[in-house]
Amino acid sequence: MRHGPGLAIAVLVAATTALPLHAAERPAAQHPGADTSSTAKANATLERRRMLADVKSWRYQLRRIEIDEVARSRADLVVVDYAPDRVYGVELPFSAADVQRMQTKPDGSRRLVVAYLSIGEAERYRTYWNNAWYDAPTRPAWLLPPNPRWDGNFPVRFWHPDWQAIVLGSPAAYLERILAAGFDGVYLDRADVFQELDTENPRAESDMARFIVRLARHARALAPNALVILQNAEELMRRAEIREAIDAIAKEDLLHGVEHDARANPADMVRTSLADLRRARANGIKVLVVEYLEDAKAAARADQRIRAEGFLPLVAERSLGTLDHHGALLPE
Repeated sequence: MRHGPGLAIAVLVAATTALPLHAAERPAAQHPGADTSSTAKANATLERRRMLADVKSWRYQLRRIEIDEVARSRADLVVVDYAPDRVYGVELPFSAADVQRMQTKPDGSRRLVVAYLSIGEAERYRTYWNNAWYDAPTRPAWLLPPNPRWDGNFPVRFWHPDWQAIVLGSPAAYLERILAAGFDGVYLDRADVFQELDTENPRAESDMARFIVRLARHARALAPNALVILQNAEELMRRAEIREAIDAIAKEDLLHGVEHDARANPADMVRTSLADLRRARANGIKVLVVEYLEDAKAAARADQRIRAEGFLPLVAERSLGTLDHHGALLPE
């Protein structure tokens, strides 16, 4: 689900100050002839899962991001856009020093800071945007008509090589730039766009799964401990290759607000999403949930129900323009 201009799906690079593996997580000693590449992959997976297991609170802000405010937060994980200023195709991304400041808690300990990345929609405020694309005859083959719900956002044929080249595979690609800036990763949004394209492409779901797996592998070739956080598209948890590729899934509007209001979602919808999210948790995948609620009592009830599932909740305001909305409703 998109939130409008300035909103930017997630790969986390391992914390530079990561703690050693717990004893129970240490791999068995290698024997002569052991597959060291498989062992290294298994070790990296254990470390990524340990990093996320240590996350007890999180925040999500994509507009009006203030470095000092993030640095003052007590949250263990913060999701932000990689460029706080972006307009008319010009982005002013956070510097490596900015990222490092946001990664440091007030007590000097380490927090994870991940960057939002849309893999299913193009955004007109990104550097790749060409204003000629507003006219249908001059749109690239991968660009679809605008999303009527969010101004400036355009669904894409995500399987197209030219779109994937914008996302990853070169120093100018978004994944590379995010990791080079020192972010702990990327937070992948709009993977669920495949649901809107299955009539055009009957293989849309499997093509999205392949794209996510490719992105995860590429990220870990750059940084072996890179974590991948997927937002929504929880039905992909039924695929073994996705459960192996990602380390966390974040679900928006699990209990309320599928129509962008505060009403409870249909019970059958909630049951279906819960089944997929429970499958993720059973496979060691961290489950984050964000509810957009303004009423403190409703927020408290949602928080309690989400925690009872073993998921980590967040209550935010839907425009994602503040960091502390959750704290105002649900003090830590």
